[in-house]
Amino acid sequence: MHVVRVRHLFYPDIPKDYFYELSARQVMRGYDVDVITWAKNGKSCVKKVSEDFRVFRLRGLNFSLDNLVQDYPYLPRLPAEIERLKPDVIHAESHLFLTSYQAINKAKRMGLPCVVSVHGVFANRGFGVNLAQRLYLRSLGLRVLRLANRVICLTLNDAKEIVKLGCSLEKVRIVPNAVDYELFKPCKEREDNLVIWVGRFVPEKGLNYLIEAVKIIVNDFKFGHVKFLLVGYGPLKRKIMKLTYDYGLAGKFIRFIGPLNRDEVAKVLGKATIFVFPSIREGLPLSVLEAMACGTPVVGSDVPGINDIIVNGKNGLLVPARDPKALAKAVLTLLNDENLREELGRNARKLITEKYRWDLVLGEIENIYYEAIKEA
Repeated sequence: MHVVRVRHLFYPDIPKDYFYELSARQVMRGYDVDVITWAKNGKSCVKKVSEDFRVFRLRGLNFSLDNLVQDYPYLPRLPAEIERLKPDVIHAESHLFLTSYQAINKAKRMGLPCVVSVHGVFANRGFGVNLAQRLYLRSLGLRVLRLANRVICLTLNDAKEIVKLGCSLEKVRIVPNAVDYELFKPCKEREDNLVIWVGRFVPEKGLNYLIEAVKIIVNDFKFGHVKFLLVGYGPLKRKIMKLTYDYGLAGKFIRFIGPLNRDEVAKVLGKATIFVFPSIREGLPLSVLEAMACGTPVVGSDVPGINDIIVNGKNGLLVPARDPKALAKAVLTLLNDENLREELGRNARKLITEKYRWDLVLGEIENIYYEAIKEA
C-alpha cells in the first residue's frame, strides 16, 4: 500500500514524533510511505531517511495564529505532488492546519481515499483563541473533517468534540497513541528525588503552575533536596526560564535541557523518580504514555486525555488543573513513599504493554485505511 502522509512540520524541524514512528513502522510492514511537509528553511528537497521512507519538503507561505505560537504553512505545490505520486491513501495530520485542507481537498478531487488524524481539538481553549482561529475551525477545519473518509481520534472526548463541530459520527474511529515499550523501560537504578517533565513549552502545558508548585515544595514545605528537569522546546521556554530565575529556583532546583531524541528521552524518563504533567488540556499525551512505559509514577492534571490513561491511586496520581498546591502535595507524597511509587509505576507499565502497543495500533490504522479505500 502506498501512503502519502501530510504534516505541516516534520523531523528534523521538530523531534521525531508519533507520525515519524508511524511512517517508519509502516515501512517495516511493507508499506510504501512518502511524507509531504513544509521546507521551513525555504529550500525544497526530497530525502530518503534511514527508515526508508521519502520526505518531500516544499517551499510555502507561513501564516501564524495564536500570537505566533504555531506555524501554519500553505504549500502551493502540495496538490501537484499528490497528483504526481498517486498514492493509495492520503493520511493528513490534524484538521487544524492548512496543509491538511490542501491534501484532503486534492484527494477528494482525485477520488483518492483520505484519512485525517485529530490530535486535540482547540475549539474550547480559553486563551489565545482569536477570531481567525475560530473562523478557520468552523470553515476549513470543519471542511477537512467532513471531506475525509475516516477521522482518527486519540480519545473518546476528542471524538465527541469533533462530532459537536459537525463531523459525522459514522466516520470517526478511536485509536490511541502507541509506545515502544522495549525502548521506554525502567532503568535498574533511578536517580533520587529527580522529577521530570517532557513536552513543548506552550501555554496549555501549564508550566507556570509547575514552577509555582516547585516554589511551594522548596519554600513552604522546606523540601530542599529535590531536582526538577524540564525537557523540550517551544515558544514559551524563555518566559518559563525567566520565571525560575525570578523565584531563585534556577540551577539548584530546576534545570532545562533539550530537545532530546527518543533514545535520550527514554533514558531520562527511565531514571526519574517521578514524572509530572500539569497540562490544562490534552489530547492523549505521548510523554505520559512513555513515562508510564518506563514504570515512572506520574502526577498529572485531572483533565481529559490524561484521565483517560491514569486511574488516580492505581497507576498514577491526578490533581486539579491550575492548582500548584495540590500538585506540590502530590509530588511530595510520592517523593516520601517508595512503596507507592513502585506500585503505581508497576501498574502503569502493565497498562502500556497491554493496551498501547504498536502492533495493535498499526493493525487498527491499517483496517481504517481499507475502510477508506472501500468507501472512496
